[in-house]
This record gives sequence, C-alpha cells and structure tokens, in this order.
Amino acid sequence: MRRRRRIVCVLSASLVLFLAQPAAAQGVRGWASTQLRYLEMQPLQLDTALAGDVVYDADGNARVDGQLIWCAEAPCPYYRPVAVQDAVVGTQDIGLTAWGLGMTGLSVTVLMRGRDRVSGDLDWPLAEDPFDLMVGYAELRRGGARIRAGRQETPTGLGFRAFDGGSARYDWRNLWIEGFGGRSLARGLSEPARDALRGVEDFVRDKDAHLFGGAAGYRWGVSGIGLRYQREIWADRVGILSERASADIHTVLPLSVRLRGSVDYDIAFDRVGKANITLQRGFLGGRLMAELEARRYVPYFDLSTIWGFFSPVPFHEAGIRLNVGLSRGTGLRLGVAAREYDDPNAVTVFRPLRNRGYRAQAKAMWSPAQWAQIDAGYDLDWAAHSFLHSFDGSVATQWRPEFRTRVFGTSFQQFEAFRLGDGRAYGGGFGLEWTVTDRILLDGAISVIRQEAGRDGPNDAWSQTRASLGLRYEFGEDPGLRRRRR
Repeated sequence: MRRRRRIVCVLSASLVLFLAQPAAAQGVRGWASTQLRYLEMQPLQLDTALAGDVVYDADGNARVDGQLIWCAEAPCPYYRPVAVQDAVVGTQDIGLTAWGLGMTGLSVTVLMRGRDRVSGDLDWPLAEDPFDLMVGYAELRRGGARIRAGRQETPTGLGFRAFDGGSARYDWRNLWIEGFGGRSLARGLSEPARDALRGVEDFVRDKDAHLFGGAAGYRWGVSGIGLRYQREIWADRVGILSERASADIHTVLPLSVRLRGSVDYDIAFDRVGKANITLQRGFLGGRLMAELEARRYVPYFDLSTIWGFFSPVPFHEAGIRLNVGLSRGTGLRLGVAAREYDDPNAVTVFRPLRNRGYRAQAKAMWSPAQWAQIDAGYDLDWAAHSFLHSFDGSVATQWRPEFRTRVFGTSFQQFEAFRLGDGRAYGGGFGLEWTVTDRILLDGAISVIRQEAGRDGPNDAWSQTRASLGLRYEFGEDPGLRRRRR
C-alpha cells in the first residue's frame, strides 16, 4: 500500500514539473515555501516507583521526587520526564493551479509536501514518510457544472473532510446540488492556537474506509440554506463507520441583524451533535460590532472507537462579543460566555461535579504611528475539567515598507491536554519578515518558553527553545489581474 501511494506521489510530482513549464496557451500560478525549524521537547517515560521511593505528604498524596502520582499500592507506575531532546526539521511545500490544458474549463490544483529531519534525535510526525500529496485534483468547469477528481478536502459543517475520489456540483439559478465519494482520509489532529504548543506540521493519514454523500442548497439575495449528508463504511463493507447530516443557514433579519446558524445530527447514534446560532449587528456606523452566540457542543466519535458509546456529555453556552474600532489599527475586543454541562449520571463520593464553565477575553490593539502596532490580550477559559489562564502581548515595527520585526511575550497555565497544574509557562521571542521582492518573502522567528512546575509536578524546571526560518517564492500571474492591466 505504501509503495503504491509513493508511486502516485512521484507521478503527481512529474505532472507538476511538466506543468511548471507551460506552453503558450497554458498558465500556472502558485508558490513554493521552504521551512527549517529547530525545536526542543521533553519526552515522558513510563517508570515504576517502589514502596521506598514513595513519600506521602500531609494531605495523604503520594509523591516521587516531588511529583504527584496516583498510587494505590506499590510498585506504582507513573510517567516521569526524561532528558530534553532536540531536532532540526525541514519541509518543502509546493502549491499551484494550472490551466489551459487543451480543454476549456480544465485546471489542475496541487499541494504537496516533502520533509526531512536534518539533525537531532527527537522523533517527529511522519519522520519515515518523506513525501505527501496533501491536495491534488483535476477540475472541469462548464457553465454551472463543476467536476473534480483526485485528492480533495471539503470544509463543511461536519468538519474538514479529506478523501481520494470524485465530486460533482451543479449551480442552477439559486439552487446548487453536489455529490461526492471516494476513499476516506483520517481527520488531522486539532492544532492548539498557542505557538508554544503548536505541532511541527499538519498531516493527513490514510484510513481503510470509503466516504460518500451529497449536499444541496438554496440562495436568495444575501441569504442561503444548505443541507449535507455523508456516510463512511469500511473498505471491506463489514459495517458503518459513521453516518451524519448537517444543516446551515445565513440571512439578514430586520434592523440589519445578521443571523448564522448550523446544526449536525449523528444518525448512527440517533442524537443531535453540535449546534450554534449567532446574531450580529453593527452600531455607530460600523465602528462597534456586537455579536450574540448560543451553542451546543458534544464530542464526536465514529464507530471505530468505543468512546462514543459512553454517551459524551454536551454543554450549552451563551456569550456576547464586542469589537470596537477606535481608529485605523486601534481598537478593543471584549467577550464573555457561560456554559452549563448536562448531568453525566456519574456517582460522586466526596462532592458533586461542577457543571458550569466560563470564558472571558479582552484584547487591545493600539497603533501609535503608521510604523508601529502594539497588541495585548488576556484569555480565561474555566471549564468543569480544566482551565486556560493566559496573557499575550507583542510589539510590531515596520522599519521600512519591505522589512518588519515583532517582539512578543506570553504567559499561560494548563491548555488542553498540556497540563501545567499549579505551574506556569512563560517566555517570549523575536520574529522578522523581509519582502525581498514582490515574489520573495523571507521570515524567521526564535522563542524561549520557560516551564515551571507547580506542586503537582516534578521540581525541575526547563526551558524550551524553538526557531524557524522560511523562504516563500510566488510564481505565475493572476489572469484576472493581467486582463485589468491591459
């Protein structure tokens, strides 16, 4: 299977090289990006503590070398941090769209990535897979019809779905309809938004399943409604992997209130999944934008895992956001939200489970001059199971039209699965962007994050260094811009 995928990738790369030298009637527009990254990580290793290694504090908690562990009886298994590892990794991305291929309306879109570990002993995602075709499809447009074949990704109300196969769409007046199907590709891992925790790269993994479905929608004026259905089955047809449907709508209500809403339904489990509705309106000539949101969230698991059968507990949340524009480059962003979790029907021994959570955000942007931009922000996400408490700030300076620098700092506690407990991570860094020409961009950054463990973690603090250097080159011309210049 792996050999066959690599053959397909090599053939695709050969096609790209052929298209990169177009004939007179052909056109190519795209970009190439080279990235070098240096990163440090402190892996965890499973260890066992003997009875003599375990010390109990005044609260009766078991600890090994100051680290809090769970120990019913010795020997006690636990994870301990080991020596810091580092690596220099490199990626090469090429993305392009080519047209004028001898048939009216025919084009090819490709996004591919090569990777290699330059040095170091740190394991990183897909280290043994040096080449990936992330997107690669041919598209034919004729009138209101659009046909695609190849590796494609479709962002929808059911999430980002990638598959190898075909799709066909037809637009007729205010109505559109689409069908799709092919070999399903596993969803990528969710990327945290904080740079200190961001992964090395995105990736697409294969899965022995088939995906097919359809969608339809109707548009009137500035409004529209869409419906979607998709189903996954195992390649050997022994069973269903998932079956879901979704609906979304956007329209403008009286008093210029914009409404957006969506909901999805898990047919396999016969239950409503995620849903949200947002009302947005501008005031003071658009300088103040107010937004009300109500949403329901429940984790989604397909039938390949047992977790979906434990009836994940959803929560319902309501919040308000305000965006205030004071002047160009200067403004405020404020937001608060409260959520409540459904009853988990779990037996508790000492105290009831908390069923409420809160979110708050405050961000200020100030541009004292055209060449300077100052940002500062605070985020709080206090849920029933964990919380995020963070401060971020940066100062960007535009020294020349083609040269920009940025100094940034951060401080945060406990984010998603990255548990700091009572400890804190803080640090900062420096970045730059240099527009060498209108087609060449050079950028780089270096940051140091200091992690200090709290009473629940090991006593040893450590600093993580990350650095990156990138070069991006754009080639080809936009045919629409070229026509306007004539």
